[in-house]
Amino acid sequence: MITLRQNLIATILGVVILLLLLIQPAFAKITVRVGAYEFPPYIQFQADNATGLIVDLITQLNLLQQDYHFELVMTTAVRRHQDFQQGLFDALFFEDANWGWQQRNISLQQSAAFASDEEVFIALRSKATSQQWFDDLTDKTIAGILGYHYPTADFQTDPELLTNRHSIIQVNDHHASIELVLKQRTDTAIVTRSFLAQYLLLHPQYRNTLLISDRIEQRYQLQLLLHPEHPLDINILYQWVLQLLQQPDFQSTFARHRLQLLVPAGPQ
Repeated sequence: MITLRQNLIATILGVVILLLLLIQPAFAKITVRVGAYEFPPYIQFQADNATGLIVDLITQLNLLQQDYHFELVMTTAVRRHQDFQQGLFDALFFEDANWGWQQRNISLQQSAAFASDEEVFIALRSKATSQQWFDDLTDKTIAGILGYHYPTADFQTDPELLTNRHSIIQVNDHHASIELVLKQRTDTAIVTRSFLAQYLLLHPQYRNTLLISDRIEQRYQLQLLLHPEHPLDINILYQWVLQLLQQPDFQSTFARHRLQLLVPAGPQ
């Protein structure tokens, strides 16, 4: 026989469970899916393992605050605009709004630039005996990354156009670009200065083999991009990222890869 006390206990338990179910959404973290494509040293993929500045930043953002949960979503340089529009991820780190976003009139939140990097040309010293070699590349083959936007190619990304009009050999990763030069399968390659610094740290034997151009292909200002309907405010995200990147570990990484942190003057 069920006693009055048992009825009371059951009622109380029911009320507690109902309250927990009602208040749980209020305490649930909001997910921020960060899209990322092969772009060392910001991020690089080996098998299913991702490493780089973006991975470290996501980890630290999750430790810094309790309202949002940041997670990594893989995309590609070619597919990233479409994936963003289809809602497959919410944000991009170390991106430039000029890389096809404004040209496609894609609606997004964008932060102030917080880091700068640049692209240069490399060639074998046995071919390029002076800096003048880089002045005119019209009769030379160039290695570049599929889906990237280059001034030399008028920021076009169509593979056929790049091959036929600009003699650009397209590869999927930055290591391949440098290796094509080393194996004399292309005359020159466009590489980010940050990745080149990383590559030469790992392969110092090539420092005297490669000539690095004084000519700059492009300088870019790296930003945070965020979906316009996401509840996280881009200015808050920017302040968090800026705070983290000024920590000693990130400062050391920036110095090692010859990256420049852009900190606005005056109070934050």
